[in-house]
Amino acid sequence: MGRKTTKGFSLIELMIAVAIVAILAGIALPAYNNYIATSREAALASSIATINVFQEDYRLRTGAYAAGSYTDGAADANLAVLGWDPNEDGVDYVVTATAGTSYQVTATDSSGVAVCRAYPGGDQCP
Repeated sequence: MGRKTTKGFSLIELMIAVAIVAILAGIALPAYNNYIATSREAALASSIATINVFQEDYRLRTGAYAAGSYTDGAADANLAVLGWDPNEDGVDYVVTATAGTSYQVTATDSSGVAVCRAYPGGDQCP
């Protein structure tokens, strides 16, 4: 007589496969979240570098850096003199100038990621 063969997976095999997938997801998800946060910080740093170009141009014309904020898609009167328009939704910028010789820019996106740079130099804020 021939043996009867069964097709398919046993419950134990299925549970092992699910456990392996859960472990891989547990490792991959934090790495993915870190990747997303790093890319958001890089985008904010790039926008801040663009502000630096406008600030240096403004300083050459007036002898001082502009200070102000860019919130909800509009610059306040102090920052509007730069002529800079980032056209970015959900990113708020605050520019703080000190005695015309240096300034700081803090950019915060809608998810709460914030980047601060101090100029001249472009170093991270203390």
